Amino acid sequence: MRDVFQKLIERYDYGGAMEVLRTNGMDQTDAGIVTDACRCAVNFDFESAWAILKQLPPSDEAFQLMFPRLEALKKGVPEEMMLELLENIMFQIVNEEYIDFLGRVYRFKEAVYKYMFIKTQGHEKQHVRYMEKNEIMKTLRKHYHIYNANLIRALNVYFDKFHGNDQRFEQIISRMNSREMDRLIQLRHESPIGHGFRGVGLPDILRAYGDPYAVLEDFKACMRILGTRDEPYKYSKINCIILNLFDRDQPHQ
Repeated sequence: MRDVFQKLIERYDYGGAMEVLRTNGMDQTDAGIVTDACRCAVNFDFESAWAILKQLPPSDEAFQLMFPRLEALKKGVPEEMMLELLENIMFQIVNEEYIDFLGRVYRFKEAVYKYMFIKTQGHEKQHVRYMEKNEIMKTLRKHYHIYNANLIRALNVYFDKFHGNDQRFEQIISRMNSREMDRLIQLRHESPIGHGFRGVGLPDILRAYGDPYAVLEDFKACMRILGTRDEPYKYSKINCIILNLFDRDQPHQ
């Protein structure tokens, strides 16, 4: 049972891992609580993950690692949302779900533009609602007289016109608009989550950009440029804790 459970959490399949625990009467153990909290968190259901994790004592290692971040995610702190989205991109790579990976790449490109914008407005410590498209477009029209209906194009105009000398933004925009990134976005558009029915495999990603982990590292570099903390592979750390709890909680035969 342990081997199956370990393989599932290593693939971030916390729903499948919970089924294994339920089948073996371990779903109410500490290992079950943390696994169930992860199951909710990776689906961006932070309220449920927060409530589940509260069953652990505050001194618990998993509680101390996860609870402050879940509170921030529950409150919609933009930086935490961006870091969570990066983790989500990694899940798609690990599971070789390349169409979903392209969808997350497209989503992150748009999100990093939004995050850059709210930093210029002083909203990066506030609520993620400031990153909503309608909020940004309203601000661009009202305060900067930019009326382009395409969000990325409108923000490109904004950064060029009002922050053209900021090397941080220049570096990020250069990465986001590289030929390699354009090829990935085009693959997304041609796939079933875009406008077509083209299948996508690892060879397509390699031809367009290179190693998919390179995409992830480039995104992380963008976040570091923007001054966010570096939190690599958060769920891998949690998985180590879950396995330790599993070994402790598993009934002895």
